[in-house]
Amino acid sequence: MRYYEKFEYEFSKIYKRLLRLELLLKWKVTECVTLVYRENSISVFSKFFNNPKIIQKYYNDKGINTFLSIIKDESLPEAARFINIIPILHLRHILMFIFHEEAFRVPAIQNRFYDKVPQTFSELRKNCKELINLRNDIAHFNFKRYRENKVNYHEALILFEMHIGCSLGKYSYIPNDLPYKPSIMQIHKKIFELAPELYKKDTPHSNYAYNKDRMILDMFEDIAVLNGWDYSELQSPWDIIRAKYTFTKKLREKNPQEDFDEDNIQISIFDTLND
Repeated sequence: MRYYEKFEYEFSKIYKRLLRLELLLKWKVTECVTLVYRENSISVFSKFFNNPKIIQKYYNDKGINTFLSIIKDESLPEAARFINIIPILHLRHILMFIFHEEAFRVPAIQNRFYDKVPQTFSELRKNCKELINLRNDIAHFNFKRYRENKVNYHEALILFEMHIGCSLGKYSYIPNDLPYKPSIMQIHKKIFELAPELYKKDTPHSNYAYNKDRMILDMFEDIAVLNGWDYSELQSPWDIIRAKYTFTKKLREKNPQEDFDEDNIQISIFDTLND
């Protein structure tokens, strides 16, 4: 049991991010396609929706095919059928749709779909397999393959989050350029390089999906794992946030005109507020 427990925290965090990314991909596909193609949303992609290899994957144990039942429901207009079918697609097929369908690769869609439009799409395409394998390894508790490919998996996940617009990290590039197993301060320096506002006193927590310190913790874990650390080896959240204030103290000494977070003023995520 302890072997399973070792991965529970790590898998739960990564799976939550994967699920969020998958839902965002589907939502953006639905929004962009129906906006551009409207009542031709199915017919424009007829090759995809009539692919027998894809159709075969959606039969259930009773021989009912949910994919076909939606596609053939002529009581609904095409836009409605498209809206109904995208949420049921497997991650593999939604990625196939995004990168293989020419009608999807038009500026009117690409400029809306991507938060950061890639200069080339080859890097995203070649990381599709890593993303699919990551999802399968977590779903089936395949610890062995996950450990062997963890860095590649994390790089693929961050790459997609960065371009699709997930708010779980503030990355402009994949931060895998630190020395092997960098120190706490080296990682804080990298986070500051990527997102200095997370260390500024005048930046409110409300600017983010959640508390700034929690953003720092998530980025800290990402960067540590990308550069050689295992989740089981990481310092406690308390140690990481304490080190943050040591780091900002040094920043204030070098840049006295800047207003960085101070330990004795900002309430940390670990403090309990009195009633």
